[in-house]
Amino acid sequence: MKTGSVMKACLAIVCFWLVICWSFSVFAAETRGEKAVNKELEKDVGIPILDGDLWQKMTHDDKIAFVWGFWTVVSIEHYMMEKYPQLKVENFSAKVIEASHKTPKTANEVVALIDAYYQANPDEIEKPVVGVLWEEMFKPNIKTGVAGRPLKP
Repeated sequence: MKTGSVMKACLAIVCFWLVICWSFSVFAAETRGEKAVNKELEKDVGIPILDGDLWQKMTHDDKIAFVWGFWTVVSIEHYMMEKYPQLKVENFSAKVIEASHKTPKTANEVVALIDAYYQANPDEIEKPVVGVLWEEMFKPNIKTGVAGRPLKP
């Protein structure tokens, strides 16, 4: 297997755990600093959270692999909620799907959006990539937040 394929597979697995952990703490960053939340998540999962600093050091292919892994996790959860209605909840993945129906984007467009965010906001380099996606791509396209909570401006 090529090194690139191994790297992409690893990124997809890491993405899975990051999405799961981040979805449980989506509101934690609103009450505490990003740095504190990142450190707490890193302690829980044992790996660094993908933030702007690491994102800027990644190759374009690595970034595409991250986006692909992210969408794979969301798609699996969406599929399971459709197949087993008792699993249907207004969780992070459900909100991503809701927002994505309104503004579908290609993986290259998502990478460009994240790149542009960190270039325009160098002071927010510690913000997790998934947080950027939430604020810039998903939150503006949903009616309520996770678990039906009101969206904060």
